Amino acid sequence: MSSLRSLVCGLALLVALPSLAQVPFELQPRPNGPYEIRGVVVDAGTGQPVPEVELSFQESAQPTSPPFEIIQSDANGAFRVRNLAEGKFTIRASRQGYVEQAFLQHENYWTGIAVGPGKDSLHVRFPLSPSATITGQVTDENGEAVREATVTLWVQQMENGAHAITQGQTAQTDDEGRYRLEHLQTGEYSLSVTAMPWYSRYMQSQQPKEGALAPPAREAQEALPDAVYATLYYRNSRDWHGMEWIKLQAGQTESADFKLVAEPSAHLQVQTGQSDTQPPTNFALMMELPGEGRSNVTYRGVRTGSGTMEISGVPEGRYRIQMGSGGNEKETEQEVDLSADSQLRLESPTTGGLAIRGVIRVAPGAPKIEQAMLQLKDAEGHAYNSLFYEASGNVDNPPGTFVFANVPAGQVLQLSFLQPQDAVVKEIEAKGAKVSGATIETDGSQEVSLTVTVAQISTTLDGAALKQGKPFAGAMILLMPEDHKDWERLMRRDQSDSDGTFRLTTILPGKYVLFALENGWGMEWSEPEVLQPFLAKAQKLEVGERPLSAVTLEVQ
Repeated sequence: MSSLRSLVCGLALLVALPSLAQVPFELQPRPNGPYEIRGVVVDAGTGQPVPEVELSFQESAQPTSPPFEIIQSDANGAFRVRNLAEGKFTIRASRQGYVEQAFLQHENYWTGIAVGPGKDSLHVRFPLSPSATITGQVTDENGEAVREATVTLWVQQMENGAHAITQGQTAQTDDEGRYRLEHLQTGEYSLSVTAMPWYSRYMQSQQPKEGALAPPAREAQEALPDAVYATLYYRNSRDWHGMEWIKLQAGQTESADFKLVAEPSAHLQVQTGQSDTQPPTNFALMMELPGEGRSNVTYRGVRTGSGTMEISGVPEGRYRIQMGSGGNEKETEQEVDLSADSQLRLESPTTGGLAIRGVIRVAPGAPKIEQAMLQLKDAEGHAYNSLFYEASGNVDNPPGTFVFANVPAGQVLQLSFLQPQDAVVKEIEAKGAKVSGATIETDGSQEVSLTVTVAQISTTLDGAALKQGKPFAGAMILLMPEDHKDWERLMRRDQSDSDGTFRLTTILPGKYVLFALENGWGMEWSEPEVLQPFLAKAQKLEVGERPLSAVTLEVQ
């Protein structure tokens, strides 16, 4: 049972409230019937019953709707819901000191409780994980508290079968420079802190918005030191590659302090190559974030002459500069090491590359696609660009058309749909490019014009995961394309419910391999060699336009 949207919407009912019973919404009508769910909530670490846990119940087919019942476990952790109709139900649990979670939750997937003839819904054992906490204090070089510093949590985890670093919650330091990050699951975490010396806040307030070119008041420049704090990563590293990781166990509280030292601001004189008569330039100063992210850096910018800007208010370090005027203009991008006094010359952005223009046609008998997200990938499978398509058109494109601007010549590109998930490119006719299936090869001699015929074709696969002949709850069900190509778009996942059943939806035509993995959640299954030992017991499937028969799968 899975859905990111349903997880967010459902857990939103649980967050930051002492009692779900106090939430001002109407409960859904009860799905009345002769069945019931009984179980006990236990501490995931000790196995001991957990009393007074708030439990919400929803029909699994309506995961974004309000629950139909909210109860508390008793003094022995036991709970019971009577008079239920046959079906599947989602249980979510919340209690102070524990991580809010759905039953057997892994990532954005969980197990539904199957209720009905021959279904065991009377022995539910709900393991609840105690939450962990990170606290600390941020001080300056004099040992004084740094107020209003932003502490950001970084999480190292498996995401879509690959190791990833993602940004978690943030916290602001209080008047004593202290912060607290709560409700954390077992895992590996690190931290970063960004702040501004108190005397620099006035200078920063002169800038109306991030990255805008607004000169700070002259009296502020003359009276206050032009000093900044560099972003620090745990423990006190200026480079995220050198940050250390905290391994948090369930229920653990860890302390992480930071000491910030003010330093002179870097100054960069940028010659943009633009005259004062040209339109305003979109100028962005960015820093690298953990993983593959970037973030715009707030700076002070002063236009000091024709085509010249002076950038300050940032610490020394390595940054990436982007400049462009939007629309179909090519962006100039360059890395730069900022020191106390740096100079940089940027070439004026000019229109460059190819434009790939297209018209979308719907295959006979297929429903019209009103909105879509189209994507181009290069020959290595890396995303080149994505755009939002509206059949009704917009200010940039007439109805039924799209444009990919500034595509480098001589590229081999793959066109696909990210949304809707069941959209399939049936045929592409092209002028100015060679086409094979959904692959487009440009030579740069002329603009590319495409006519894309698309249909919505997908099927659903139902099945059951068994271990030693018995239904298995909580297995990761993974459907991967046989050749592993374009797996991120074609892959489908689910988690088996209490009766071992699962459902995979919007499967596109192609050849696939189906796995049921007991411990797949911590596995780097995005790498083909990791799945190799499990191929013998996996099932191969060929998906076309016809419905698929139900399958039975052995859990490995």
